[in-house]
Amino acid sequence: MAGSGRRMPRLEAGRRPAGLALLGWLDDPRAPRLCRVAGPPGSGKSHLLAWLVRGCTGADAPGGRRIHAVLPAAGATVRTAVWSLGHQLDLVAHAPGPLLGAIAADGRPTVVCVPELDLAEDPAALVTELLDPLLRLPGVRLVIGAATDGPAARAFTAVPAPAVLDLGEPQWTDAARFASWAVEQGGDPAAYPLPGPVLGAPAAPPAPVPPPGTELRSLGEEALSALWTTVAADPGPLAADPLLYALARPVPVTAAVERRDDALARAWRAAGPAVIEEPDPAVRAAVLRTRLLGGDTVAAAAAAVLAQLPGPWAGRWARWEGVDRDWPGPAVALTAGAGPYAGQVLVADPTGSVRTFDAATGRRLGAVVVPAPRPLRGLAVTAGGSAVLLDAWGRPELVVPAEPRPGLEPYGLMAALDAVGAASGDLSAVAAVGGLADSAPALGDAAGAVHWFEDGKVVSERLHHGPVTALAGTALGGGPLADPEIPLLVSGGFDGAVRLWGPRSAPMPEASDRRGCPVTAVAAGATAAGPVVAAAWSDGFVRVRDLGTGGVVDLRTGSEVWSLALAGTLLLLGMPDGLAAVDTRR
Repeated sequence: MAGSGRRMPRLEAGRRPAGLALLGWLDDPRAPRLCRVAGPPGSGKSHLLAWLVRGCTGADAPGGRRIHAVLPAAGATVRTAVWSLGHQLDLVAHAPGPLLGAIAADGRPTVVCVPELDLAEDPAALVTELLDPLLRLPGVRLVIGAATDGPAARAFTAVPAPAVLDLGEPQWTDAARFASWAVEQGGDPAAYPLPGPVLGAPAAPPAPVPPPGTELRSLGEEALSALWTTVAADPGPLAADPLLYALARPVPVTAAVERRDDALARAWRAAGPAVIEEPDPAVRAAVLRTRLLGGDTVAAAAAAVLAQLPGPWAGRWARWEGVDRDWPGPAVALTAGAGPYAGQVLVADPTGSVRTFDAATGRRLGAVVVPAPRPLRGLAVTAGGSAVLLDAWGRPELVVPAEPRPGLEPYGLMAALDAVGAASGDLSAVAAVGGLADSAPALGDAAGAVHWFEDGKVVSERLHHGPVTALAGTALGGGPLADPEIPLLVSGGFDGAVRLWGPRSAPMPEASDRRGCPVTAVAAGATAAGPVVAAAWSDGFVRVRDLGTGGVVDLRTGSEVWSLALAGTLLLLGMPDGLAAVDTRR
C-alpha cells in the first residue's frame, strides 16, 4: 500500500479503501484524536485493526504512523489495561492515575490501538476510568474497535466529534475485490460489504471444570484460562491453588480475583505489571512467589507450591510494604556492605535514615548513625567500612565506623571527594569498588561524566548523554602476570545506556546494554568466571549479565527498581514498596 516507503501487509476482503482511510487518519495531525472502527458483527473490525497493527508497530514503522501500544480489550479490566499499557510504554503503574501522570510527564506523541472494546469486562468503566482520560492528554490518539450504539462508544466524552469508519457502509469496501475474495474463500459475494465469519474463527466453548485430582499442569493455557470464569464464583480449592494463577493467562485471572482480598489476590495484584505480558508460566510463578515471601503462613504455603515451577530466577527473601513490619520504607539507595558491614546490605529511605540487614536472610540488624539525615540519591561503603552518602543536592558526606578496617583513611577519603567535586559538575551518583582497599569512591555527574581518583589525580570520562543516574564498581582478579586488583566501573544514564569503564584504560566503545528509558540502578560483582553486571530501567525491567559466561537473566517484580546491589549470588533490589533478594544462578 502506498505511503511511507514501508510496504503494508495484504488487506483482504476488498478493504483497501478502509485501510487507506485509517492510514490517512494516522498521517493527518489535524484529524480527531479518536478514530472508531464500527460496523455490525461480522464486518471485520478486528481483522482491519489487526492489519493496521501488523503494519504500524515495531522499530521500523514510520514515525508518523507508529502505533505505540495495542490493548486487546476482550476480557480486559481497568487494572489489566493499566498494566498492559504501562508495560508497552516503558512505565510501571498499578492504577490509572499514576499511568496518566507518567504519560503526561513524558509528553511524546502516543498512539494506542484498542480492538474489541465492546468485549471488555466492563466497557463503559474502561472508557470512563482510563481511555477517555487518556484522550484528554494532548499527545494521545486512540483508534478503537467498538459498535456505534454500544456502551463503550457512548462513554467517550473527551473528543466530541470522533472520526468514524463504519464497515457496514459500502464506500469502505471495493465491490469487485470483495466478490473475487469471497469466491476464493468459498463465501457469498452477495454478502457485500460484510465478510462474515470467514475472516475470523468462532470462539471456543468454555472449558469444563476438571474433576477433583486433575493435574493442572496437564491442561492447556486456554482451558486453564477458561476455568477462571467458573473459579470467580467458586470459593473452593481451585480458587486457592497458586499454580492456577501462574499457569493461566493473566487477564482472566485478574478479572476473577478483582474483588478478593486474600494473600494470593493481593500478591497477584502487586505482581501484575510484571506478569501481564509474560508468556512463560514459570516466570509468572517466580514473580508471584517473590511477592508472597515475607507474608503469613498461608502466603508461605502458596509460595512453596509455586516453587514446583522452577524458573530462571528465584526470590530468596523479601520485605514488602503492608506485609512485613520490618519493611524499611522506600529503598531510594542501597549497597552491599564491606569492612565492619561485610555480609550486610545498607538501605537508605527517603529521609536519609540508613538501616542494615543481613544480605543472606533479610534479617534486620541495626542502623548507621547519620549525624544529620537528609534525602539521599546515592550510598556506598568503602573497603574500610566508611559509608559515603550523596545527598539529593549532590553533596557527599562521610560516615566513619567506630572501628574502621584497613583501607583509605578518612582524611584521604575526604581529600579524594573534594578533588572530584572540584573537577566535576553536579554530582549525581557514587560507588565504591570492593576489593580495592586503598581506592576512593567513584562519582558520576549530571553532565554524563564518571570520575575516578587515583595517585593523587582525578581521571574523568564522559560516558553518557545526559546525567549519570547510577554507578557501581567491582575489582577484577588478574592472572599471575597481571595486577590482581583491576577496577571496573559500571554506569547507567538517563540516556538508557549501561557503560563499562576500567579507569586505568579507555572505556568500552559501545554500551553493554541500552534500552529506551532511563537507567535507575546498576550493580557489579565478580566471580571466578568474570564480572557480573546488573542494571534496572525506569519501567521496572532488570537485566543481569554474566560477562564471563555470556549468560543473561531478565526479570521484573511488578515495581520500579530504584537501587541494586550484588552480594555473592544474590541480587538485592530496592523498590518503592519493598526490598527483595533474588538468586539468578539456578
